[in-house]
Amino acid sequence: MHLGIGDVVRDRSDMAVGIVVGVTSRATGNRVAIYVSGDVSGNAVRLSEPYDLDLLARHTRRVSTGRRVLALVVIVLAVLAAFYGCLSAHALGADWLLMFLSGLGGFTAVLTAYQWCTRLTGPRRFRV
Repeated sequence: MHLGIGDVVRDRSDMAVGIVVGVTSRATGNRVAIYVSGDVSGNAVRLSEPYDLDLLARHTRRVSTGRRVLALVVIVLAVLAAFYGCLSAHALGADWLLMFLSGLGGFTAVLTAYQWCTRLTGPRRFRV
């Protein structure tokens, strides 16, 4: 299971809902630190086994204006790469199918690079 800080989980042992605040490593295995509000002893951080947890919601950040503009620029660049691929294939005397595939390849290459960059800069997940 991949968990990130801020994910909402439910502990199956007593059905308490909490927020993941960290992961600890012990000799017996990994434990997940969960912040549970309104516990019997007040607000508390408890350690739970990963197999006792149900993931309820993932923590996501709002998309910033800069990232929206970047996504729009990437889409425009992908369309330009597709157009350039089609024109290059047409100039070489290719048929319509090869022109389409060349444009699709250029579009996919730009969008795949953007998707990998957003995945690498996105929130970190821990395997527990």
